[in-house]
Amino acid sequence: MLPVLPETQYDASRRRPEITSKADLTDLCEIEDIQTGVVTSSTFSFVDASDHVWFGQVPNVRKYDLTVEDLRNNLLEIPDETVYPKVVPGLTLLPDDVQKENLYIKRPKLLCLDSPEETQLLPRMLLEEAFTLEYLKSSENKYLVHYHGCLSRRGRIVGIALEKYEQILQYRFEDDPREFDIAACVNGIRDGIAHLHSLGYAHNDLNPMNIALDKFDQPVVLDFGSCRKFGEQLLSGGTPGWIDEDYSISACQHDESALKKIELWLQQNNSTRTTAVYRANREENGTVPIAAAAASDAKDIIV
Repeated sequence: MLPVLPETQYDASRRRPEITSKADLTDLCEIEDIQTGVVTSSTFSFVDASDHVWFGQVPNVRKYDLTVEDLRNNLLEIPDETVYPKVVPGLTLLPDDVQKENLYIKRPKLLCLDSPEETQLLPRMLLEEAFTLEYLKSSENKYLVHYHGCLSRRGRIVGIALEKYEQILQYRFEDDPREFDIAACVNGIRDGIAHLHSLGYAHNDLNPMNIALDKFDQPVVLDFGSCRKFGEQLLSGGTPGWIDEDYSISACQHDESALKKIELWLQQNNSTRTTAVYRANREENGTVPIAAAAASDAKDIIV
């Protein structure tokens, strides 16, 4: 954990971030005791209009109970050098006045600031991902995220500018009742990963949260923070539930295994989605009242 925050953070003279609601935060999560499941603290981060990073923690308070005043009192400004790498040759730098409305700006993993060991890696991880995307840009594939370049401030890389997509696969599949073409999705992911492998790289962290869908439901692989050349050492890799075992070396079999798990997850959950689509269509057409559908659900549970 970070050192105990100094009492001077509560000094009225200390600069505070300009936030008006929890929605302004970049991250907000709860830390649980692994053994008891009890929430021990809430952790949060904020990036202001000048790309300054703020980080804070409040012990023994659920994130739902935090007030804006709690956030403002406990957010401390983090030095640029702690989270941002220096600008180096070889990266595409976007102009300061670039329109960001259609871009997703990927930041360092700011919640890692509660770990001194992980904090030391933050600048390096962002820089390595930027260089990976820079290389892939020279051989683009429609199933891999479109990289626009990097944002810079004060001589440092403060974010990676990526295309913004409609939805994340996990949310699209679990929460959206519209019909979904599983085969087309899996084939698209497979095509993108095959292209990546043809360049000698493995993604090493495929899962439904790292795959986006465009407005045509075409899959796009995201998050290249763990993408490395075959055989290279990994700083991070794999997500529990989507790997066979822990690994620390980049290899194509990690992607092949994860893709099989994603396909199986889609197929196993499709029957539930099919029922939801059927009911949603009937409700929309006025053939089944919503209350009747709810009663049917209850009956299924009882049986």
